[in-house]
Amino acid sequence: MKDPRAAHPLVLGSAMACLGFIILPLPFIILFAFSTNHYTISFAGGISFEWFESFFSNTRFMAALKNSLLISAIACVTSLALALPTAILAVRHEFFGKQALLTFVSAPLLVPGVIVGTAALGFVSEIGVGPGFWPITVAMIALTLPLTVRPIIGNLAGLPEELEAAARNLGASRFTAFRTVTLPQLVPGIVAGATFAFVETMDNFAITAFLTSISTTTLPIEAYSYIRDIDDPTVAAMATVLIVLSVALVFIVERLVGLDKFLND
Repeated sequence: MKDPRAAHPLVLGSAMACLGFIILPLPFIILFAFSTNHYTISFAGGISFEWFESFFSNTRFMAALKNSLLISAIACVTSLALALPTAILAVRHEFFGKQALLTFVSAPLLVPGVIVGTAALGFVSEIGVGPGFWPITVAMIALTLPLTVRPIIGNLAGLPEELEAAARNLGASRFTAFRTVTLPQLVPGIVAGATFAFVETMDNFAITAFLTSISTTTLPIEAYSYIRDIDDPTVAAMATVLIVLSVALVFIVERLVGLDKFLND
């Protein structure tokens, strides 16, 4: 019997074509990172690790990488800390203005990044703070909050409240029932939200471009500045390192919760 969930061949073909279009540049980036030529992919003298050495020995790249990782970690943890109670409030409680709250939380995703960046720059300048590390971090928290809330809401909405109620009937407190019964089942949604938040913060250019300063830049901004002035595969080496980290992240997600649960939530 035909699986009712099976995709139509046209849909499947379109999906595979889109996936191929997205993935196609990656092998060329990786090959370019090991090239012996500055301008084209060439292995005349064998493979070269020169561009990886150039990336890791570049103090500006290393400072930008440190900033990006630190900002991403702070934004990820803070967004999750705000997203979990927000999701519980949205799913388990009814109150006046609930839809307005969800719309407000999702607003950063609806506004183009250039506008958000311009507004954030105007705000920090108006209050006398100026661009830098913490303005970028706060902007990234606001941007990634919807990305962490939505998976947790979807995960929590599929969990029956009766399980938690049964635990409370057996003598567990409200907090203990949530911690021991509901929270473990929210792991897929939490991991999904954390992954989206971390990746978006690491990769964001449109907003951080307005909030970086001379002393604080992020990896995408530093990469753009580098390729604007210097033409060599160092940025391709940087991209290859990030690709490897992304693949490693996928394996970690698979080990922690399984990709099936991750994608379903």
